[in-house]
Amino acid sequence: MIGIITLYYNNYNIGGLLQAYALQKTLEDNGIESEQLSVWHYKKETVSFRRKLTSKAIRMIKNPAAEIKATKHNREMEWRKNVISADIEKRQKHMRAFMQEIPHSSQIYTPDNIKESLKDYSGYIVGSDQVWNDDYIDKNNMMINMLQFVPDDYPKISYAASIGKNSGFKDWFVEMLGGLKDFDSVSVREKSAADIIKKYTGIDSQVVLDPTLMLTDEDWKALVHKEDNKSDKTPYIFTYFLGQDKANREFAEELSRKTSMKIINFAHAINYFRDEDKEFADEAVMDYSPKDFIDYIAGASVVITDSFHATVFSLIFHRPFYTLTRQSADGIKSMNSRVVDLLNTYGLSDRLIDAQEQVFDGNINDIDFSTFDNMINEQRKKSITFIKDSLLNHKGGNN
Repeated sequence: MIGIITLYYNNYNIGGLLQAYALQKTLEDNGIESEQLSVWHYKKETVSFRRKLTSKAIRMIKNPAAEIKATKHNREMEWRKNVISADIEKRQKHMRAFMQEIPHSSQIYTPDNIKESLKDYSGYIVGSDQVWNDDYIDKNNMMINMLQFVPDDYPKISYAASIGKNSGFKDWFVEMLGGLKDFDSVSVREKSAADIIKKYTGIDSQVVLDPTLMLTDEDWKALVHKEDNKSDKTPYIFTYFLGQDKANREFAEELSRKTSMKIINFAHAINYFRDEDKEFADEAVMDYSPKDFIDYIAGASVVITDSFHATVFSLIFHRPFYTLTRQSADGIKSMNSRVVDLLNTYGLSDRLIDAQEQVFDGNINDIDFSTFDNMINEQRKKSITFIKDSLLNHKGGNN
């Protein structure tokens, strides 16, 4: 039994859950028994009220303006979470149900007990998703994701692991990257991650497919119950925005006016109330599951998004799409390099639009998916060959 370590357990992110499902399903389809480890990556340290008060006082003395701004921001975000809490709970209920469909350990692991898993698994695969992003994962949990608890006589592999950024790494993370030399094989999701690993360790890692791309359109459609299928609805524009850019929503509205198609939006996608979504779209969907995400994209006439995985599924289902750049609240572009890498790979860089700078004429331009179709099957074969060869050629011998 191979143990998979990724951002699976209690992860209320659609892309994260779908990639977790896809990797386990891919291994299963290729005769490799596996399951997700229920790793609690986001456990917060228990801090006493007194300690919190002391820390706040210290921050106020050091930089009162910054602390006041942070306090105001935290209160606003708490309000934004509470105002739609009932809808978010329904959504998360669907996500918990989907988590249960993915084979996983009954034991919940933390840095304190992760070594107990060694008795149940013959090897480990870490990835995909941003398992090596030191902005999300703290040092103790990164030790799990770097498989530092795994002895050398167990296969240690990374599959499509992502670092999620190109700079600003913490010193301890750079030091941990050196531990990749103890892996049997290292693969990443983006070329940018391969370049970072090469820079800091000298290791040549292989760029492989995001797990969601390992499954075909038929594989994904099989997840959706026929009675729930949305594909026979009136033509619609599907939108899914993680960012708060007003210009991106105006882009979709212009297309709607031009085509007379209604907009169906998965609203408040980051699980917080977004002002930009309040009066946007003809139909705002709040209560949705990962399966609904697949189904709405498969049935859309056009997809407009700033999301990597919404772009991926547009490719899989051959849906006309526009991927719009995403900006943070301070106006700095925060579009992850993974989208750029993805579209460049398939010769579709023209589908990446900056709605802040580019004037949209409202026309839906045809997409030539032939490069994608010609490449994807071969890429799937190479990616599964990477996994099989890595397990077979384990440096420490058979376990």
